[in-house]
Amino acid sequence: MGKGTGHGKIIIFGEHFVVHGAPAIAAGITNTANVEVKRAKGNSIVTAQRVVQELSLAGISNVLAAMGIKETYEVHLTGDLPTEGGLGSSAAFCVGLARALADEKGLHLTPEQVNRFAYEGEKAFHGNPSGVDNYIATHRGVIEFTKGKTALESKFVPLELEHPLHFVVSMTGKIGSTPKMIEAVKKFKEADEGEFQQLMDEYFKIANEGAKFISKGKLDEIGNLMNANQSLLSELGVSDERNDAVAKLAMKAGALGAKLTGGGGGGSCIALARDAAHAANIADSLNKAGFKSFTTVIDKK
Repeated sequence: MGKGTGHGKIIIFGEHFVVHGAPAIAAGITNTANVEVKRAKGNSIVTAQRVVQELSLAGISNVLAAMGIKETYEVHLTGDLPTEGGLGSSAAFCVGLARALADEKGLHLTPEQVNRFAYEGEKAFHGNPSGVDNYIATHRGVIEFTKGKTALESKFVPLELEHPLHFVVSMTGKIGSTPKMIEAVKKFKEADEGEFQQLMDEYFKIANEGAKFISKGKLDEIGNLMNANQSLLSELGVSDERNDAVAKLAMKAGALGAKLTGGGGGGSCIALARDAAHAANIADSLNKAGFKSFTTVIDKK
């Protein structure tokens, strides 16, 4: 038997703008996908979490093939990372799986090997993944990500983190479709290039300032930029009524900033808190309002 863990992720700044050449800032959270493997007559996935069996089995096969492992396994998935809401759960699963297989086989993988094997697993879930989810699931921390034409051409620049950042993650209760939202943004751009470029210019300022404030631990400034980013996402049309409602409720509960995270059109939202107690209070308010929420932390690794 072997065990391994992969971490979830949130996007603090840059959804959708990253598709069009702007940098996004993503971070690993403390919530994890925990994977255990034991040899069996065939591959299977055993979990109480909500997963798509066919995709999970395809992901398992991809990771096994990438690692050159011929045996088959019963794969158990547990952990406190939700498998819906755009929190990088499939990448966390693939990272946990690669580490669990290495543990079972007595292999000593470098982080980059884990990242590479997990990326192959991610292809089963997302076809042509950007690589950011598996990178974060492997390395954690905070990164500035710029999408290249291929995953190999994408840039991952780690950002220094002076203090841990406390967040609340809230589920809107609606499963968003990232491909659908990406297509909607594409149509927005085609309909009004000038307006789209203006939003891009505004976002570039947010990204540049956001990277600096995160490194310096300037919480109020980070929160203000999150709110500004949320406004841009609303103008793009990817923040729906549930995203807007959660963000407003979080701010009413005292959050420093709140926005959707991921593709939008539902999915998840994040809210920035001053500390753990503040985050717990915000999460409690959102849970009472009917939006499943939990606290998480971005730390130095």
